[in-house]
Amino acid sequence: MAKTNSSDKTIRNWSLAALVWGAAEGFLFFVVPDVLIGYVALKHGFKAGVVACLLAAIGAGLGGAAMYGWAARDPASALKAVAAVPAVSTSMIVHASVDMDREGWFAAALKGPVTSTAYKVYALLAPSKGASLPGFALGALPIRLPRFLLAAFAFAAIRKLAEGRISARWLMTGFTTWWVLFYVWFWVSHPG
Repeated sequence: MAKTNSSDKTIRNWSLAALVWGAAEGFLFFVVPDVLIGYVALKHGFKAGVVACLLAAIGAGLGGAAMYGWAARDPASALKAVAAVPAVSTSMIVHASVDMDREGWFAAALKGPVTSTAYKVYALLAPSKGASLPGFALGALPIRLPRFLLAAFAFAAIRKLAEGRISARWLMTGFTTWWVLFYVWFWVSHPG
């Protein structure tokens, strides 16, 4: 049996973390998996980032399915919980509901990353909008994966551009600063 090296194990651990993070964010967590995906791509390259993307999207399907199940059983408490998530507002939920009525759940959810609408909002509304549980869970791949891949590509490209020019320490400092500033801006501009 071949012995796995430390790098492979590290990448596998980060990828499994992406699965859990995707599930948590698909349910109630409020920091997108793009942070972890970006870290993996920045530290380990695009291929490792793609693995993290796939697992985060699968995780989003699992987390979304859990939210779907909660909303199907107890819509009032699920709504209350989702509405309490940072950067999720009543108007976001109403707009998502209107879009889902007008365009169908899948088309509306595909626009989520562009409209900054949380995936958990679509999961919350999906049972009342005609989405089946398996359909919604499987829909996470085409709904979430493109943006995740964009994050992996962007941070892998930064890795390549910085190679030999910027130390790993400064690269991680820049990465951390980017996400802190992004979330300060996002939570200020998208109050929940």
